[in-house]
Amino acid sequence: MSTDTSKDLIKSRVDFVLVFSVDNANPNGDPGYDNRPRMDAYTGHGFVTDVCIKRKIRNRVEVIKKLTDGYNIWVRSGTYLRDTVDKYGGDKDKLCKQFFDIRAFGGVLTSDSDSGGEEGQTGETEKKTKKSGKNVKSKVSQIRGPVSIQYAKSVAPVIVEDDEITRVCPTKFDPKKPDKQTEMGRKKRVPFAVYVTKGSVSARLAEGDKGTGFSVEDLNLLKTAMETLFLNDESTARPIGSMIVQKGVFFTHSLSKDGDEAVHKTLDRLKVEFVGKDENGVKVDKPEKARDMGCYKISLDKTDLPSSIQIEEFGDYAAVVDA
Repeated sequence: MSTDTSKDLIKSRVDFVLVFSVDNANPNGDPGYDNRPRMDAYTGHGFVTDVCIKRKIRNRVEVIKKLTDGYNIWVRSGTYLRDTVDKYGGDKDKLCKQFFDIRAFGGVLTSDSDSGGEEGQTGETEKKTKKSGKNVKSKVSQIRGPVSIQYAKSVAPVIVEDDEITRVCPTKFDPKKPDKQTEMGRKKRVPFAVYVTKGSVSARLAEGDKGTGFSVEDLNLLKTAMETLFLNDESTARPIGSMIVQKGVFFTHSLSKDGDEAVHKTLDRLKVEFVGKDENGVKVDKPEKARDMGCYKISLDKTDLPSSIQIEEFGDYAAVVDA
């Protein structure tokens, strides 16, 4: 009789690298900077925050699992975080069992409930309510999730195009300009860039009393979400097909819970380089002028790779070579 091991906890570290391209889109606008695509002010490299990437993973899991029991999403539009914590009495085990994103990413739980102490509680703060003026204890505890994701960073410096656009109808009627029929606006985009994000899944933070219970089934769901990260993610800032998962690799360690080689060595095995030729073989002298994946080379370095590390590749980019 076969045994279903999908519910078993992960037993060792899993590292991953994800490469994606951006073509005439805004991968992650900065609301504090007129929604301009995020970039390093000193190096000119573009970046996408870890919060943005986690949001897309949550969205994919929500679509795939449809918020079924055990696969609800805690950080979700239209919900209130504190209400959810109070509903489950601040019980860490119940929250981890019900919400996929808590099992994966963890969370900071805050509750004004008068119920008993929370497991893993790290402290209490007092605040005054507006109505009564009385001090109310706010319980705060932290759940450390096993899945950590770095900011995505562009392989080369990016340029940002700021396009002026015209809308055929104004936002509202202007009595000073009653004949106004159009309205001007702006739209910002990255013409083309390749981004790389890296991450890891810790077996230590999945197990034990303080672990979240992140299972093999959860890991497989995470893989599926990352493989299809931009599916149903389209918007006016990111038209369909403008953001593509080009390549991804999962490195599964099998001997040690802490990994069979240093994490930075594993994550650096997937390399992306600017090579200066487009898909038609035409030389491109600067990465800022690149407009397709032909200008980039993706390679997987297997030099001295421990035999205990299994590699799982995904993505449509075919020109991956072993270094």
